Amino acid sequence: MVFLTKEEERMLDGEYGAGTQEAMSILVKLADAYGAERMIKAKSAHVAAGLFLEEIEWYERLIQGGARFRCFTTRHPWGIDYEHWEEVGTIYGNSPEIRQLAEQIFSYSLKMGVIPMGTCIQYLLGDFLMPGDVFSWTGSSGVVFANSVLGARGNMEGAVTNYCVAITGRVPEYGLHLDENRKGQVLIDCTKINFKEFTDADYGALAFHVGKVVGGDIPVFIGLPKKLSLEDLRAIASPLHVSGAVPMFHIPGLTPEAPTLEAACGGEKPEKVQVDMADVRAAYDEISTTGEDHVDMVNFGCPHLTYEEIRKVAEMLEGRKVHEDVKLWVGTSYQVKVVADRAGWTQTIEKAGGLLVTNICMGPGAPFAAHGVKVVATNSPRSAYYAPGVEHLYGSTRECIEAAITGKWRGK
Repeated sequence: MVFLTKEEERMLDGEYGAGTQEAMSILVKLADAYGAERMIKAKSAHVAAGLFLEEIEWYERLIQGGARFRCFTTRHPWGIDYEHWEEVGTIYGNSPEIRQLAEQIFSYSLKMGVIPMGTCIQYLLGDFLMPGDVFSWTGSSGVVFANSVLGARGNMEGAVTNYCVAITGRVPEYGLHLDENRKGQVLIDCTKINFKEFTDADYGALAFHVGKVVGGDIPVFIGLPKKLSLEDLRAIASPLHVSGAVPMFHIPGLTPEAPTLEAACGGEKPEKVQVDMADVRAAYDEISTTGEDHVDMVNFGCPHLTYEEIRKVAEMLEGRKVHEDVKLWVGTSYQVKVVADRAGWTQTIEKAGGLLVTNICMGPGAPFAAHGVKVVATNSPRSAYYAPGVEHLYGSTRECIEAAITGKWRGK
């Protein structure tokens, strides 16, 4: 049995209301399942957002039971772009009933105390964690990034667990909360790769390959460039839990827990795997699901784009026009779009014929197929893997922009 503090016992006994009691009861069962000895305080929770009637019933029960969020809690995209509702819609359509359902679910989160970011990049927009901070987030891309690049501590947990952590402010101490489970287990030797002309898609393809190779182990990358941008690190983090079940990675001299190779591996000598450009090229072939040369849509934003990524897309579109038979969607957060509006990037993208969309998941929640789209070009392995009902072509941002302009795929 997990040890509970007096306050945690009061939560479990119902002194804080039935909602908190239910949440703590679920966490106690989770702790017992994983052999956790105690609960620890969470600094941050990031909760899922769906469009399901079962969620409404659960939220109503939690709210009636007095449930409120006890730690800093943000919310994933809940599927409505309010500026482009008619054109974008959701995977369930754009009827008034769907919008009403989404708004109802959203209102319940607000009552419990959520920060309504509506994005998967909350860690760049005010939910920033420091090394050792404890979190419980939906969205595997963010979990890998937080564990690896920020040095925070959190496991791959389900949507119900995320909510329970938000309500109680506690999480069972198991898995990646413990030092012994954060050691590098497989050495990924990248020294045979020439990174001078590496693109964003190349980093994504490399990580996609590594995820397949290591499975659920923790990789340690050596031979990468000494300086990697925020966008490069996200491109590495994002696919690792798509092709594999990788919870985090180390880069000696860059990630917080890996000042040296020895520190990354906890003093042990892990198995070494050599990777080269043949592996990267093979990953391209696997991520792309069709050999078609025509494109119906170009999609960016899984995970949501940063300021720098939107600026580059706008620069590539300056003075050009998207092909009349192609849709171009660029996905980001409300907060980033405000800056894009002020900088003129939004206007450039929309003048070219694209849309800068917000609060939409551009992966598993993407409503592409609902628009009759059959072939999507993207620079995101996550989107190519998860977006339902369409075929994908995978390449760099520039290759995708050229496809949007010409209507034809000329990528790798």
